[in-house]
Amino acid sequence: MRTKKFPGGFTLYETMISITVVGIVSGLLTISLLPLIDRQEFVNTSDQIKNTLRQAQWLALTNRKSHRLKSESGYLMLQQKSGGSYQTVSSEKIPDEISVNANRWPSFSAFGFAAGGSITLKNEDYSTKVVVSPIGRIRQTSIERR
Repeated sequence: MRTKKFPGGFTLYETMISITVVGIVSGLLTISLLPLIDRQEFVNTSDQIKNTLRQAQWLALTNRKSHRLKSESGYLMLQQKSGGSYQTVSSEKIPDEISVNANRWPSFSAFGFAAGGSITLKNEDYSTKVVVSPIGRIRQTSIERR
């Protein structure tokens, strides 16, 4: 029976060097991608607020009841006017590192008008503003690096 003099495969040294190189490269990639992950979370939160505003506007027109947005204790709440007070329809958690403030929380009437206002989002790296005009137009300013 004959056997090959040089069987295929990797030596222990080749395997160890390969694993070391892969570990170093993945560590460098992780460090360089962390700012992108933080920015994406900020963008997702601002999109969440815009989508909730659009939902409030749509619900006000279809249900013929006023709706508004409000933030309390880290939650963004969509509220519907019932009688003389507002009842919470839905609430979503806002990430802890993002602060949400408003000079006036926007609300939408059953007739398509809006009580305009602006919502400011900030974290340690970025800031933006979501503005609702009195005619119900929802727009966002550009995301600025702080």
